[in-house]
Amino acid sequence: MEGSIVLLFFLVLFIVLLYKGMVEKKKTVEKLRLNFTENFGKANTRVLKNEELERISHYCKDRMTEDSIDKLTWNDLDMDLIYEQMAYTRTSPGDDYLYYMLRNPVKEEEILLVREQKISCISKNQEIRIKLQVLLAQLGRIREYSLSDYMKYLMLEETKSNIKHYLADGLIVVSVFFMGYNIGIGWAIFFLMILYNIVTYFKDKAYLEPYLISLRYIFKLKDYAKEMMDILPEEWKKEKEELQKIMVAMRKMENNSFLVMSQGRLAGEGMELILDYLRMCFHLDIIKFNRMLLQLQQYEDELWSLHRIVGETDACIAVAEYRAFLPETVCPEFEHAKKIYAKDIYHPLIENAVPNSLDMKNNILLTGSNASGKSTFLKTLGVNILFAQTIHTCMAKSFEIPFCKLFTSMSLKDSLSLKESYYMAEIKAIKRILDASKQEEMIVCMVDEVLRGTNTIERIAASTQILKAMSGRNIMCLAATHDVELTKTLEKDYDNFHFEESLVQGDVLFSYKLKPGRAKSSNAIDLLQNLGYDNELIKEARNMVAYFEEKGEWICV
Repeated sequence: MEGSIVLLFFLVLFIVLLYKGMVEKKKTVEKLRLNFTENFGKANTRVLKNEELERISHYCKDRMTEDSIDKLTWNDLDMDLIYEQMAYTRTSPGDDYLYYMLRNPVKEEEILLVREQKISCISKNQEIRIKLQVLLAQLGRIREYSLSDYMKYLMLEETKSNIKHYLADGLIVVSVFFMGYNIGIGWAIFFLMILYNIVTYFKDKAYLEPYLISLRYIFKLKDYAKEMMDILPEEWKKEKEELQKIMVAMRKMENNSFLVMSQGRLAGEGMELILDYLRMCFHLDIIKFNRMLLQLQQYEDELWSLHRIVGETDACIAVAEYRAFLPETVCPEFEHAKKIYAKDIYHPLIENAVPNSLDMKNNILLTGSNASGKSTFLKTLGVNILFAQTIHTCMAKSFEIPFCKLFTSMSLKDSLSLKESYYMAEIKAIKRILDASKQEEMIVCMVDEVLRGTNTIERIAASTQILKAMSGRNIMCLAATHDVELTKTLEKDYDNFHFEESLVQGDVLFSYKLKPGRAKSSNAIDLLQNLGYDNELIKEARNMVAYFEEKGEWICV
């Protein structure tokens, strides 16, 4: 009778916890649906710390090729900041794949058009988008570790024996039966073994925790991918067929997988709390993990395919949302000729950016004063070229480019750790572009202030020859410089464009509009005057400039 009452109590408790969990899940889903309906296309509020960005990059770094965007170019274009701005992704695979997508330009238009079909489908079908976003948000992300790292580690981890866990659990069972003969000794053995299991559980769990978290996530990934199959539209036909094969292949892994699962897998927190105590006392998750590891390693290809499909879906949704956020976007057109045409391009990180247009049929030398917009324009063009070949999106009214490899040499620094000067870093950065041009592939490069790390005479001479060498190869080069002498030494090889400013009532005003021809003004001394430098100093500086322009040599002071 007493046993029946206890059994009934646990049955009622189970039903209550199950119902509570279902109610909680329903509320969560409704809250997510409302959020995704109201906030689509609004500014992304997510903030990524450096260590999180580093973890996200690991999936891509394991798959880098010669065609990937190198670290210098990525950093020059402030792509970490841009990635943070567009990271509307909801899952760890989504984070990984969006980063991977941005660092791996595509050279085949067919691939980009398939990607475009998916992004456009998400943009046009709100109900499909919201259903997918709700699922992806419930899947969530691992915040403590890199999922791709621990998926890789899981495949290399050696399987361990469960004998010690079985012996400890066996003694607990024996102690229960022994209570019928001597209840005191039986209870003593029971509590000692439970205490032993709890102590050793935390010791073993400390090592296994990252693996367990990753394994739990893999099962969630599989479950939510299975649900996604019923939502994904025709544009994902190939991926749906692939998912179907993965589900069939991995069916055996479902048996008792709840033993290693974490909160959220079952209906509610109450049930999970009970399971946590059972895991702690009987090592259920550790035993199951050790048994599953070898089985898991047999499905390495399927798991990475699962990661890719869910990640790409999440990334395409993020791109669709990013397009909705941006003021204006257009799909690129790919030219086979050596030409770049851009109408009203702008930079995504600059609020109320001034748009500029460019018809680039030849290499370009860009001159202008300090802060006039030269570097920003280089970055604007670079980001648009990168986006065109990755997410099939440009911040412009119109954008035409050839398929190309993108290089920059812009935001270089001295490296104390490598004992490398600025000049050394600069010539290495430029040489990598010249080396890459030995291949037949088309290259577009942006160079800001060529060889600024050395003296004027050698800088003019060396810069002229380097830029001339670039013009004679399969390179389209856009170089910014303060050295107006280069506009004359390279006038046969480079078209001249410039940015200019105007002085209004003592203030230097910039239009940030690109104009043809070489710059005819400079503002370095004007800026000194605006900041309150001594008038006599300003006057003497202007006299020196006038003398040099007339005589071609400097006044001895």
